Amino acid sequence: MRFPRCSGHVRMILLVLGMICFLAVSARAQELGTAVLNGDVTDPQGAIVNGAEVVALRKATGVERTTVTNGSGLFVFNDLVPGEYEVRVTTKGFGVFTAQVRLEVGQQADLKVQLSLASAKTTIQITDSDLGSQVNTVSSVVDGVVNARQIDNLPVNGRNFLELSLLMPGNTIAPNFDPTKAETIVISSAGQLGRGGNVSVDGMDNNDDVVGGMLVNVPEDAVQEFQIATNRFSAETGRSGSSVVNVVTKSGTNEFHGSVYEFFRNSDLDSRGFFDGASVPEFRRNQYGATFGGPIKKNKVFFFANFEGIRQFLDTTYVNYVPTANFAKDN
Repeated sequence: MRFPRCSGHVRMILLVLGMICFLAVSARAQELGTAVLNGDVTDPQGAIVNGAEVVALRKATGVERTTVTNGSGLFVFNDLVPGEYEVRVTTKGFGVFTAQVRLEVGQQADLKVQLSLASAKTTIQITDSDLGSQVNTVSSVVDGVVNARQIDNLPVNGRNFLELSLLMPGNTIAPNFDPTKAETIVISSAGQLGRGGNVSVDGMDNNDDVVGGMLVNVPEDAVQEFQIATNRFSAETGRSGSSVVNVVTKSGTNEFHGSVYEFFRNSDLDSRGFFDGASVPEFRRNQYGATFGGPIKKNKVFFFANFEGIRQFLDTTYVNYVPTANFAKDN
């Protein structure tokens, strides 16, 4: 059977549709870039409550997940997108329980729910600080999360978000001798070789299998938060000879939002040499970009886009030296 030839416009449409289908399938396969919420439901006397309806509503997008407690009064939500959630627990004969919970990438939150009698007609509101002890009782992983507030407010020279991994103990920047990775940061954890680490973005592999390090540099303004696990991480993360970096990118919400930015460095703002008063080497760097996101259909489909460019000039003819005692005597 022979198929008719397609015009260039038709081929472009088919290509776009194919990419959308691929992204949809990829999004369904994401596991690493998610969080887990579990808990138990009891009545005022501490007895378990079976069959209670539990709804987890992501506040930014209006997307809901629903489950019911089992015979032991337990419930669990797997593969939740990190962010702010409103959790509601309802069942016949009891009042509504409401909790405001923040979930972070790669973390498991444990929520203890104690219902009140329906006659009381009270709504209980708690925050994520009330979820339990600061000691992780559900996992043995040694990790930390760099959240959106830290990414947005902490200055980073070069705007590579992986440098914020140094906020977690046991991490340092590994030497990088590969000229093809000049703009890539490689993190060494617990003294291990940095190139043996594993980086995932929204659950997808982002490793250069030839020379190591990240395959694609994600702009800092496109990163929502990331987890770095240095030891005892789970088997689902797969291969890693060092750390595991689990990155979650920003997404659209029910409200349109965006930004325009530029960051610059210029040698004209630098001071002259301390000893000889010589001019500093000429250096200029401009990093600029924009972000924009919002709903395509509220509570259903969203979009987010980010563009970032860099222009840099560096004078490589400058030679630096350390003044000697003779130099100080003669001058």
